[in-house]
Amino acid sequence: MDILDDADLKRAGQAFCVGEDLYGVSVTQLKERLTILEAEQARIAREIDKKTKDLSSAETFFGKT
Repeated sequence: MDILDDADLKRAGQAFCVGEDLYGVSVTQLKERLTILEAEQARIAREIDKKTKDLSSAETFFGKT
């Protein structure tokens, strides 16, 4: 599976639920899920970085440290 953009990631993530039973899921499907979850983890990390920078800028602007 290639790198997923946000729209692809949203569609791909609808195919399964976190915590569901994995008994009937193939190795290929498990690898695809892992790719999707890794992409989501990276997306969340980018958002945390962005929000942290935004918060830091706001604190600097308003004089809070």
